[in-house]
Amino acid sequence: MADTFDRAGCLIDGAWFVPGGPAIDVIDPYTETVIGAVVDAGERIVDDAVRSAAAAHAAWRDTAVSERAALLDRTADLLTRDGAAIAALVSREMGMPISLAEVTQAQLPADVLRATARTARDFPWSQDIDGATLVRRGSGVVGAITPWNMPVHQIIAKVSAALAAGSTVVLKASEMTPYDANALAALFLEAGLPAGVFNVVTGTGAVTGAALAAHPGLAHVSFTGSVVAGRTVASLAAQTLTRCTLELGGKSPAVVLPDADLETALTGVVASGLVNSGQACNATTRLLLPEALAADAADVLTAAVARHTLGDPADPQTRQGPLVSARQRDRVLDYIADAVAAGGHLLTGTGKPSEVSPIGFFVDPTIVTGLPEDARAIREEIFGPVLAVQTYTDVDDAIRIANDCAYGLSAEVWSGDVERARAVAGRLDVGQVKINGVRTRNRPTVPFGGVKNSGYGRELGHLGIEEFTDVTAVMS
Repeated sequence: MADTFDRAGCLIDGAWFVPGGPAIDVIDPYTETVIGAVVDAGERIVDDAVRSAAAAHAAWRDTAVSERAALLDRTADLLTRDGAAIAALVSREMGMPISLAEVTQAQLPADVLRATARTARDFPWSQDIDGATLVRRGSGVVGAITPWNMPVHQIIAKVSAALAAGSTVVLKASEMTPYDANALAALFLEAGLPAGVFNVVTGTGAVTGAALAAHPGLAHVSFTGSVVAGRTVASLAAQTLTRCTLELGGKSPAVVLPDADLETALTGVVASGLVNSGQACNATTRLLLPEALAADAADVLTAAVARHTLGDPADPQTRQGPLVSARQRDRVLDYIADAVAAGGHLLTGTGKPSEVSPIGFFVDPTIVTGLPEDARAIREEIFGPVLAVQTYTDVDDAIRIANDCAYGLSAEVWSGDVERARAVAGRLDVGQVKINGVRTRNRPTVPFGGVKNSGYGRELGHLGIEEFTDVTAVMS
């Protein structure tokens, strides 16, 4: 892989180019060196991209579903072919351990493409209800704005569903991870996607993202990011009555019931809470334990964290890489300092930059106990390797604590009895619950999305395609 890259490009109507303007550095968070640059495309280029997608929409919408699905399958094959290189690119851009990147940013996105193709073939494009035929067709141009933390997966989740629906796309990927977006767009073109159906614009959320969200030519905006940015996107889109899908993060609880195997549960919670250095919207960053088990849990948690090796993201043995930027590292450390000031005890971690490496934006895996329920580390999304432990008196108290949160994206429940776990899961105010460590990597059609401040709308599977369709009721 090259030491540095040319400026990331825009793709409009099948043609690549690099916009002019000031460069924004792309920084390798492990070496802290500049590896490339991106330029804010801005309003004019966004307008060109939306016009290109709009011009391509009618023909793509009327393309047979079988052909649209076949295009996704071909792209999946190409992604599998190039998966190792794309995983390495993501690892370089944002510090994800290569072993995780290969699974979540290559294998899983390819699975999502194939699963979306299967779902499209079985989707109810025409459905008879009460004397009417409901006809579903692609709604138009989708503005997809994706984050840096799971960059390939988030692009594929949005783009595959939109293309399957018969909609066209303008993608604005994070300025921190622009090169994987370029690589994916090239694969779609190689697979035979017609010019204009998928366009890419580069730049920041404040400039290019805002121009895209506000564009009157969009039928839909699909955004993943922070609550603050999501409110801005929704406000801009509302000016043109453009529909939105918003996935805005979480503060996900892991409820360990009294009958759970403690070592199995806590090892699983540490793994899901610290995944990708805690930079995952559905990371289980709150651990809810019965009061009677809190003392026994300390040694298990400490041992689990000790197996969570930090280091070079390119090393297959590394389980935690650096945070994406110096700014993100400092933000996480500020939360840890605030937690200590609020009375929290650091079971693991130091609250200082990690000494695992002389360079790199590292923070040690940190477990905080003894915090009051109103502490910032309990209430707010930290987006770093910080797990807050809370205790409860009984199951009703556990459910109260779990639901006492502004977010509602994801949760886990651990129990020796699956039906008991399901009963608790059904009372949690979240969009998705995983029982006893089940993972969604092998379930790429399970819908994903949240409630409350975690946003609205769903990605993946049947519901993901439906987001990007309009329904016409034909009566005779």
